[in-house]
Amino acid sequence: MTNNQQPNVIVIGAGVAGLAAARNLTQAGSQVIVLEKKVHVGGRLYTDVVDGFEIDAGAQFIANFCPHTLRLIRELGLQEDLVRIPGAAAILRGGRLYGAWPDLRLVFTGLISPGSKLTLIKALGPLLRHWGELDLHAFHKAHRLDTRSIASYVRQELNEEVLEYVIQPPLTGIFYLTPEQASQALLFLLLRASLGVKIYTLRHGLGRLSEAMATDLQVHRSAEVVAVTPGEAGGYTVQAYVDGEARQFNADGVVCATPAAAVPDLFPTLNAQQRSFFEAIRYSMNVTAAIGVERRLPSDFYGLLFPRREAEHLATAAIQSAKNPAQVPGEHDLAMLHAADAVSRELWEKEDDASGDILRADLRQASPDYDLGEGMFCRIYRWQYAIPDFDVGHFKRLNTFAQGEIETGRVVFAGDYLGGPFVEGAITSGLDAARRLLQRF
Repeated sequence: MTNNQQPNVIVIGAGVAGLAAARNLTQAGSQVIVLEKKVHVGGRLYTDVVDGFEIDAGAQFIANFCPHTLRLIRELGLQEDLVRIPGAAAILRGGRLYGAWPDLRLVFTGLISPGSKLTLIKALGPLLRHWGELDLHAFHKAHRLDTRSIASYVRQELNEEVLEYVIQPPLTGIFYLTPEQASQALLFLLLRASLGVKIYTLRHGLGRLSEAMATDLQVHRSAEVVAVTPGEAGGYTVQAYVDGEARQFNADGVVCATPAAAVPDLFPTLNAQQRSFFEAIRYSMNVTAAIGVERRLPSDFYGLLFPRREAEHLATAAIQSAKNPAQVPGEHDLAMLHAADAVSRELWEKEDDASGDILRADLRQASPDYDLGEGMFCRIYRWQYAIPDFDVGHFKRLNTFAQGEIETGRVVFAGDYLGGPFVEGAITSGLDAARRLLQRF
């Protein structure tokens, strides 16, 4: 590449991290090709359509703490389709649903004892003390808090009731993580994010955002990359199968926006430190059942959270009519039932109907009104790499990455394992990766 040439870049993966990187590189003048293994773009930001139902099969919402995501929505002309999700969330205990948020309703319900409510105040101390380190766009800054698990922190500093009925349900129901595996650094980041949080969707599904991001990009779908190696004349050689046919791409730079687990196989020339970094990152699995019903379900709550002490299999349920009725036809409804990581591993190989039956049985514990019966259909979505664990030690690894000790040459990495376990985290990581690569040209 000479000084007056525009660089050629291959982006591996058309999730929102890869798409964000590709857009920024293209806007900066690079010649970009995106290679995506699947037939759809967006990764877990994907809207499926079944019998007129628009199903957000992966990510369920975006929040007001997502400035990069909201800016993209404006740039792509989707701001008129941004819909505030009005429904509240509830937590099940003893066969009864207790409103938990938004606002301060947790304080006024009988979900936990008065003593536990007072105990929660103790969490404000470390939250305020480490406020400057809790940067939702730079997770590595919280590495000093990465010393113990959420469960260890809550059991030692708060109490068991708070752990099981306040902390564990949203952690498992939204992020598929257990408090025993996740770092306390993640807890305080999420607590900061939850202050004044408002959540949104797009009128016809969040998948519209990823499809719009890909519109003006050169994206090859059904393109599986098998290896990236240094080229003989500099740059890199990317070997792939596109629609089953072997292809070779030459690039001046590469953005790898795949799950971290795929990196060691794609890059055979990784050094020991790089290989150790990527192999240490673990992911939670998720099995989600989308069940269509011929009637409207109760709309008091959008999200129902099921503590592990209350339900064996189901972690959370989302009721579409309470979230965004524009995504369901007529007076029908849609229940999205999400299993936790350990349960998802149990359900992974089961038939779709069997998995759906197991999850809907737990849903009935919330109320007879949530009995879905046979339903109109049951569609199962399996996500092998649903969300990075953000376990104890991961924030220290992120700090190592931020210090520039992992990336070499003109290969950069992006993904939610770097930016955070939500849409904004993936997009931020893609923008950061594009910036780093442009600096190296």
